[in-house]
Amino acid sequence: MSRVIVKRREGMAEVILNRPEKLNALSSEMASELKWQLEELREMEDVSFVVLTGAGNKAFCAGGDLTEFHGHLSTEEAYEKLNRIKEVVYDLLTFPTPVAALLNGQARGGGCELATACDFRYGLETASFGFVQGNLGLVPGFGGGELLYERIHPTRAAHWLMDAEMYTAEEAFRIGWLHKVWTEKEVEDRMFQGFMNKTPRQMRILKGQYLKHLDKGDLLDRMEAEVLQCSRLWESVEHKRAVKKFLQTRKR
Repeated sequence: MSRVIVKRREGMAEVILNRPEKLNALSSEMASELKWQLEELREMEDVSFVVLTGAGNKAFCAGGDLTEFHGHLSTEEAYEKLNRIKEVVYDLLTFPTPVAALLNGQARGGGCELATACDFRYGLETASFGFVQGNLGLVPGFGGGELLYERIHPTRAAHWLMDAEMYTAEEAFRIGWLHKVWTEKEVEDRMFQGFMNKTPRQMRILKGQYLKHLDKGDLLDRMEAEVLQCSRLWESVEHKRAVKKFLQTRKR
């Protein structure tokens, strides 16, 4: 079964994370599929914009799959796995046409990092979102913490990363992380109508203008440093204890 599904229509490419039974948690296999699909779409000149969403109605992405990103990885093993997904996050950030995250359910940890890499975020009104890595004795591991500072005011980014709480859609909109809050009754096509009546050439020009305002070289360095910092925390007692507690709670 494909872990990433792509649907095309009227200039839009919808990329669907397809592990609903795991709340679309990221595995290395899914990350590789997503990277490959993005590389394919990057070469398609008739694509005006991309929408990234999750399968099912519970989650956009619950972060890294704990069966793979478990507490027994060494620093080197953690870095290898984390850096692989950081590359996908950077691919999303630098995609040549706009990318919108359609957050059809909760996003946690790495799921929020993935969404932050997108240019725009539309969140379901009943969903919740959180950079919860701090509750596991970690910092963001895919470079998304550094991206958060580019997306919202630095003091708001720092507070969210430090308190590691889940935010409602209303709160995420208030701090500027969400661009729109949507209801299940809204038709997705209507949400993106403003994008759909633009040509691919227009959208590539506009995205190119936007990318000029990002210091991508410095940003990539900061993202890589964040991945390394996270991997160094992987072997900490605090992280191992937090993962064990989380897994025990989930079994109840």
